[in-house]
Amino acid sequence: MAQPITPALADSFADTLIKQYPTHSVVQRAVTMNGIYAASENNFLSRDNTTVFSDEIETGSVTNQKDSGRCWLFATLNTIRHQIAKDYKMDDLELSESYSYFWDKLEKSNSFYEHIIATAADPLDDRHVAYILNYPQGDGGWWEYAAGIITKYGVVPKTAMPEAKTTSESHQMNVLLDRKLRKDALALRKLVENKATDAQIQKQKESMLAEVYQYLTIAIGTPPKAFDFVYKDKDKKYHRDTQITPLEFLKKYATFDAQQYVSVVNDPNKKDAQAYCFEDGGNIVDGIEPLFLNVDTVMLKKLAHAHLQKGEAIWFGCDVMADTNRKGFMSLDTYDFNGTFGIDLTLSKAERLQSHDSSVNHAMTITGVDVVDGTPKQWKVENSWGEERGLKGYYTMSDEWFDKNGYIAVIRRDLLDEALTKALTEEPLVMAPWDPLNAAMPNASR
Repeated sequence: MAQPITPALADSFADTLIKQYPTHSVVQRAVTMNGIYAASENNFLSRDNTTVFSDEIETGSVTNQKDSGRCWLFATLNTIRHQIAKDYKMDDLELSESYSYFWDKLEKSNSFYEHIIATAADPLDDRHVAYILNYPQGDGGWWEYAAGIITKYGVVPKTAMPEAKTTSESHQMNVLLDRKLRKDALALRKLVENKATDAQIQKQKESMLAEVYQYLTIAIGTPPKAFDFVYKDKDKKYHRDTQITPLEFLKKYATFDAQQYVSVVNDPNKKDAQAYCFEDGGNIVDGIEPLFLNVDTVMLKKLAHAHLQKGEAIWFGCDVMADTNRKGFMSLDTYDFNGTFGIDLTLSKAERLQSHDSSVNHAMTITGVDVVDGTPKQWKVENSWGEERGLKGYYTMSDEWFDKNGYIAVIRRDLLDEALTKALTEEPLVMAPWDPLNAAMPNASR
């Protein structure tokens, strides 16, 4: 039988507090005047977490996703733009996030319609149907989402399709697009209920997609079919490509090949050396679906180090909400909440995932590492929250923080050992869409 809080019980809480936490009033004043995070922050992180790294990849200016959840897309395009800038001696280059974002929205809408059609015979309160309707589409995504869009549609420089107000502040656009998709979902379910033919259903779906395309062109802009690309390299030599298509640009300038990479993940609740996938996990019908190879943290960091030694930046998925401050430090002693409240708030990585306290909520780019006596001590991380955060947009991640809050690194397949390579040839285990790993797919905004 459920028990209520009685006045006597509440009084006992107060008596216990006075006895066990004599400095309570001092800390109370600090927290109520300054806030929990400010009162708990460690001001001496720079003593152990420096901003100097032994091995770094040459990068340009930091990008800014602003008030949107496109981190996974920015992180992917960052790895590509760094390679292009280096190979072609450019001072800097930013690829258009808006261009890829446009096609991601259209593809997610199509996937949503197909999921609705496939589950039309199930009741609306079925868990799968409810999940689909709760999340028709959104800003979040995985590396494979970006890889699929880039492979299918190519890339363009930011000058060819600049940012729009709605891409930098995406909430309003997403609310209305979700509303349209939900309205269409009810109409598609009705068609199935009324025994419409497959041809009739697809014709209606294509009409709905045409309206989504119309919506996106008004909200974001029209993706270019071809564009002029002009730049001067570091030797001041002039270059010009006239009316090059996005796919031609990708093929000519980038070395990107999605098949050469895999998402290596550390989820302590899952089997090591085992591949996992999500049920209906992709953003593109018949596209590239997320595939995760689970390993322990030692192997994850070993592969990340080896990947950097190949001269390539790393797409990195983590829980950025934990132990990270605006100054750009990602360290387990960034905040002392246990000390502030006198309460043990400690959970293991496995427990945090099991209880939905943690998730892969942000993607960034690892561009360097500081190796001391052959062992990584800290990592250089390129964020996409602009130069006002961190050290001009770059963060210092301690090796211990990587262990506790780092989840995914997209790694070259040729760096995997024989056992891990073999694991990728076996049938992956299927995770439900609401698996804790997917609880908040990378979509953190600044």
